[in-house]
Amino acid sequence: MATLAIALLTVAGIWSAPSTPHPRIVEVAGSSRITPSPTTIGFHDPEVYFGTDATVAQTFDKMVEAGVETVRLMIPWAGVEQVQGRFDWTNVDRTIDAAQRRNMAVLGIINSTPAWAVAPGAPAITGRPASAAQYAAFCEQVATRYRGTVSAYEIWNEPNGSQFYAPTPDPAGYTELLKAAYPKIKDVDPNATVIGGVLGSVIDWGTWLVNPVTFLQKMYAAGAKGSFDALSFHPYQYTLKFSEGFPVANSPMNQVIAMRRLMLANGDAAKKIWGTEYGEPMTAADDATQAAFIKDLLTKWQEMPYAGPIMIHTTRDRKTGSTDPEDVFGVYRTDWSAKPSQQVISDAATAGIPKTAEFQRFSAITEPSYGEVLSPVYRATPAVWAQARTASTLYETPTGIIASPNAVADKARQYGVVPKTQFANGYQDMDSPSGMRVWWSAATGAFAVGGGIVEAWTPQLGLALSDEVRDGWGVRVTFEHGYITWQPWVGAKAFYT
Repeated sequence: MATLAIALLTVAGIWSAPSTPHPRIVEVAGSSRITPSPTTIGFHDPEVYFGTDATVAQTFDKMVEAGVETVRLMIPWAGVEQVQGRFDWTNVDRTIDAAQRRNMAVLGIINSTPAWAVAPGAPAITGRPASAAQYAAFCEQVATRYRGTVSAYEIWNEPNGSQFYAPTPDPAGYTELLKAAYPKIKDVDPNATVIGGVLGSVIDWGTWLVNPVTFLQKMYAAGAKGSFDALSFHPYQYTLKFSEGFPVANSPMNQVIAMRRLMLANGDAAKKIWGTEYGEPMTAADDATQAAFIKDLLTKWQEMPYAGPIMIHTTRDRKTGSTDPEDVFGVYRTDWSAKPSQQVISDAATAGIPKTAEFQRFSAITEPSYGEVLSPVYRATPAVWAQARTASTLYETPTGIIASPNAVADKARQYGVVPKTQFANGYQDMDSPSGMRVWWSAATGAFAVGGGIVEAWTPQLGLALSDEVRDGWGVRVTFEHGYITWQPWVGAKAFYT
């Protein structure tokens, strides 16, 4: 995940002298709205907040040169209200005005806690607010000032990591921020889109990181429903393309699919997941690889009908050639020369993102019983394309489309196989050199068994109730009405109960 200007750089760097005691309303004619489509491409640029007038102008001109019409910008509480009740909007005004002069739509991130408002024991800027009400009051000031100018607001940034929500991530605490801020913003600007979550693609790690799926689940449990118009997610993975993630546990693709399932289970089917940060640092890639990763994400993100806009991090390298990943995410180098990824973004933003042939084939499959689309079309094996839907996973095999219940597909994924028969009578056979069958029902669960035991199975045994379990020198599988053992030099034997 990328830092937001290294947690807003330093306290001295973000804070400037307090000025206006009360916010004015910025009047901008013809302000742009963000189209909530996966083909909407923008830049995420936290560095521009700290720029001079000349740097800001050049940065936004380069965004326009790339064909981008949307930008994600910081509105840092710690930078604006260093002293309670005294506001300095200079840097925020500079960037938002620059965007508006170029007819660019703005997504604002309302983040970072001033020292006077931080929770006890937490650091200023990256620490959680002590009071949700105080944070919400600042959000109200922001929405009042930029009503009709800023199209959408994100409530914090990556609260599922202690890097931005110290001392430790807290889904319930974050949900309190969301519940407090949402009505304050909507009361002032009903047309603004309020985005919750803003989750990083991480795995559970001690008390510092919380998997975004777990975090969202706990947000719903804490009452987040009804306090956001969309969710957002940052699908970074420096060594794995987005399209390659389905076989990999906790990949960004699998995390966004699981988040979508939670949204469906909680009645939020109409809401989208925006991708508000994605990039590839040059420490993990060369020019061509960075361009390929970004093109892959732009291509496959649009294949999920619930996906919203995608924001690329970032416009320009902080320091081209640096060994620090945070310095080299730009699609422009420090000297403003364009990398190949700039052309990828320009082509996508101006000419559109071509639909892949495999996506078009799967789009023609409209059988309602398969459910709604969850995943992009991905390679399940080098020869087989697949797509997860809410009820089934579809496989495009040499013999035609084969559907697997998702529980069966999950088992197949664990073993790197795909089905070769349709699911029927409670089981499905897999395309495996040694033979494999997966039994499943909602009552019994899904269990995978190798070919030796499959050969000894009869319908009288019923469905499998276990995977293969070690039994002496061999294995044993329990079924509804018996069990089968397999031993070297002996083979398989069935026992009925």
